[in-house]
Amino acid sequence: MKNFKHNGTVILVGGSKVKLDTLKAISKKHPVYAADSGANILIDEQINFEAVIGDMDSIDSKILKIIKHKMIFIEDQDSTDFQKCLNTIKAEIFLGFGFLDHRLDHSLASLTAMCQHNSAKAIILVGEIDTVIFVKGEWSCSIPAGTRLSVWPLSNQFFLESSGLKYSLNNLDMDPINLIGTSNETVENRFSIKPSDETPARYVTIIPTKYFMNVYDEFINT
Repeated sequence: MKNFKHNGTVILVGGSKVKLDTLKAISKKHPVYAADSGANILIDEQINFEAVIGDMDSIDSKILKIIKHKMIFIEDQDSTDFQKCLNTIKAEIFLGFGFLDHRLDHSLASLTAMCQHNSAKAIILVGEIDTVIFVKGEWSCSIPAGTRLSVWPLSNQFFLESSGLKYSLNNLDMDPINLIGTSNETVENRFSIKPSDETPARYVTIIPTKYFMNVYDEFINT
């Protein structure tokens, strides 16, 4: 199976609703890959892409003929097309469009895939309403005070400290059954989150998509 390697940022496009204005604004700055039916969107919007990865069960038959030379067919039914992309491409940062706003089970599968073993130091999924951020290690970002921010553990996650949040994460042990971080809020114009580095990160941060470019600038333009 062919693998791809990039030193910087890669854009992945799935088959759910896509924030097209944002995607088009940055699509020429980074390599773009389709996750299965994401190819339908990229072809329709005339956005160039490197390859389409998946089991090819959701792509329009006419488009399949057009992109035959770009197909990386992976038959495995035990992984999602998003997981197949993360397993096939090595990059420091992944920006995902079209993975959050269609089916709830697919959205949850995307969150699980973000926290599984992969090459990225950060994975950012952009939805119509919310943007979901996974980061390995300590991170911070500038967004306006008073912004809704949720910290969602996908397994047991211990946090050493935080700053700029209404509800502190200092020495806090979270897990999806007993303690979650829905509807926290920024109280300063910059926040920081520092999880324990003794175990792999198993949580995501959720903020309104209108502040996606703040996150983009933090990870890509600094």
